Amino acid sequence: MQFTHFMTRTEDGAIHCNACQWRCVLRPGEVGRCLMRKGGDEGIIPINHGLISAATVSPIEEFRLWHFFPDSMVLAVGGWGYNFPVDQQRGAYAHIPQEPGKQRTLPAEKAATFALKQLCRGVIWAYSEPSVSPEYVLDLLKTSRAASRYTALVTTGFLTVEILNKLGPYLHGISLDVRGFGDVEYERLAGVPKWRGILGFAALARERWKCHIEVTTRMHPGVNDDPDHLRQMVDWIRQKLGSQTPWHVLPGDAGSQAAAAVNRARRIGHEGGLLFVYGPEPNQVTRCPACQSTLITRENGVSRLIGLDNGRCANCGFEVDLYLSIWRKKN
Repeated sequence: MQFTHFMTRTEDGAIHCNACQWRCVLRPGEVGRCLMRKGGDEGIIPINHGLISAATVSPIEEFRLWHFFPDSMVLAVGGWGYNFPVDQQRGAYAHIPQEPGKQRTLPAEKAATFALKQLCRGVIWAYSEPSVSPEYVLDLLKTSRAASRYTALVTTGFLTVEILNKLGPYLHGISLDVRGFGDVEYERLAGVPKWRGILGFAALARERWKCHIEVTTRMHPGVNDDPDHLRQMVDWIRQKLGSQTPWHVLPGDAGSQAAAAVNRARRIGHEGGLLFVYGPEPNQVTRCPACQSTLITRENGVSRLIGLDNGRCANCGFEVDLYLSIWRKKN
């Protein structure tokens, strides 16, 4: 039986789970908010340990990482479980299937070897929340990094500092889902009342571990499209993550209202000093913020770096913050 090290015992015999920012207190038999971590007599049992919900080979751009090893293929692996109540109601990977044959396992070492054989330049944890499976994710990042693959996460950012500091030495990139910039917004779109720890997670990942971060926000009219809140979000991205941090603004609902909300948010992003703001349109290009020369083309799922010279715009010399090498220095 697998027990986690990511826990803290209390004097009354209960155990604090340190995987995500809920920090559930679990006694024997009790299950955490993620529904995937259970209290036992000797510690916390990750119910989902080693179980894989999906594994695909895809372009890295599919995970909204557009300035991170463009035009590379990545092995995307995911498990079971979310720690946001809203995702547990709507997500495809919230619950472990009970049907025979559907509980698949994939050892971390085998995943890294498969990525190498398939000529994938990297491995990314996607499809489910990494803070629900930190033991497996840590093994996956370690083995992938040892195989000279780049590593990345798709996450809501609800991990604890303890988990981030374990993953940080082996982590290169983060696709961060930021759902809004207000208490009501996060309560409705995630089911969490305390969300500002997500901002602290992202800032620490950037400052201490030098992770490349790209932010994605899905617009829901009447919920997270308040202009003042969007300006605050843009200010936070610019100040804490950098003005060159890509912001991907997508419609969270169908219809013209969501499309209009996306356009307003993109305008606020540009006005607020973000240099790279992307929308949902296919085949978007990346242009130099200084001279507007084309730096990266994207067409039919294929990206091409065409206007760069040693990380600078070939036309005007503007230095573009792209993550192109796993040997990039990490403090």
